[in-house]
Amino acid sequence: MYDDLMKITDKIVRVVKKPLYGKTFFCPVCHIELSFYDLDENACVICPVCGVALEVHQTYGHTLPVVNDVEINRVQPKSRIHPVATHLPIGLFPLAMMGSLFLLLLSLILPVTASQDIKNWSSENLSSISSVVFIMFAIAVASSLLTYISGVWDWKFRYGQRPYRVITLKIIFSALFLLSGIAVVLLHNVVFADTGVINFTNPITILATLAYFGFQGLAMLFIATLGHVGGYLVFGK
Repeated sequence: MYDDLMKITDKIVRVVKKPLYGKTFFCPVCHIELSFYDLDENACVICPVCGVALEVHQTYGHTLPVVNDVEINRVQPKSRIHPVATHLPIGLFPLAMMGSLFLLLLSLILPVTASQDIKNWSSENLSSISSVVFIMFAIAVASSLLTYISGVWDWKFRYGQRPYRVITLKIIFSALFLLSGIAVVLLHNVVFADTGVINFTNPITILATLAYFGFQGLAMLFIATLGHVGGYLVFGK
């Protein structure tokens, strides 16, 4: 099941990154996918993962990356903050999203249920659950700022500010995740108010709920893409 999920994620990420990457090739050493936009005027590039110096030739319509040298003077992945910092927002945001979906489910059930036990339990606990979900969203979004800063630091000092398309994609999607995450945090209390239950009789609340979960969906798309390409950037493929 995990392999199937990764295949689906890979297909989605390929569709998302294709407009930015354009024509691509693979490093013959670590197999990371690179863009022809990454090449300099001499058709050369330093692989961001394994550090080999590649010269890319077009031979009879086929792409042929040739290894010319290896860049050895760079900080190794284990001493970098960014790969470690990514785990908090990537792990916490989906968990908070599951909590918000649980609150949505109960908000749909409560008006039609005849169970007094469910109603009593909900009135006692949903407000606290909503507060926990809000805190998790807030921590995930706030920690993504540290992830963004440490990623830019890595790009500047580890990768020499080279204009890799994979890093451009990560910078753009990190900023988009931060913006969509802020929107989720701001909308949370509008949607669930003080009770932890969505008031579906209020049109403004309904619109806020659609926007709230819409931004969550976008944020998850950004997270999936960032985690996918970020993993390849650290470990290759």
